[in-house]
Amino acid sequence: MQQWPIQLITLLGVTIGALASFVTTRLADRSRWQREKSLRWDTKRMESYGEFASALREFITIGYRIAAGLGLPASAHPLDPTTALPALATAGAEVSVKWEQVLMLGAPSVIRAAYEWRNEAWRLERFAQGLHKDAAEYAEAIQDTRAAQVRFYSAVRADLGITSGEISPGIVTPAMTGSAGLDTEPTPNRQPSDP
Repeated sequence: MQQWPIQLITLLGVTIGALASFVTTRLADRSRWQREKSLRWDTKRMESYGEFASALREFITIGYRIAAGLGLPASAHPLDPTTALPALATAGAEVSVKWEQVLMLGAPSVIRAAYEWRNEAWRLERFAQGLHKDAAEYAEAIQDTRAAQVRFYSAVRADLGITSGEISPGIVTPAMTGSAGLDTEPTPNRQPSDP
């Protein structure tokens, strides 16, 4: 009869050990799954943020070049507005597609910053469409667009947990002198300012 308590204690020990092993393994698997899920969504958010930024920069660049073609001060190759406005519309449609991705995946702070940057780009678009023509107002719109771009990148970096420091406003500003997929002759008289 003394064997029975020893066997019960042994069985209880094995059961507790198995249960502890199961719980530990289950928690480790769940933790690993959560990390992998978080990494997948971080990657998807980073891709959507990058695609939105790229599309919006393309839109801004085309608008900037069209504005240069209208005689507004710019350091870009000017485009003829009559032939380039369809490219601006196509780029705007691409921005809308990428905007939807940011809305679906983005953090609220990034969505807000993307919204502001997009609205500043639309403000520049009105110059490219010839609806606004004041050079001083245009220069202000360029500066506001740059500031909105910095806020967007800062919000993205915060959302993705990038803590390597703040972004200098002059670093994130695109050169806006590329062809934006459109062929044109270079202009001989470039202005020193570069949005």
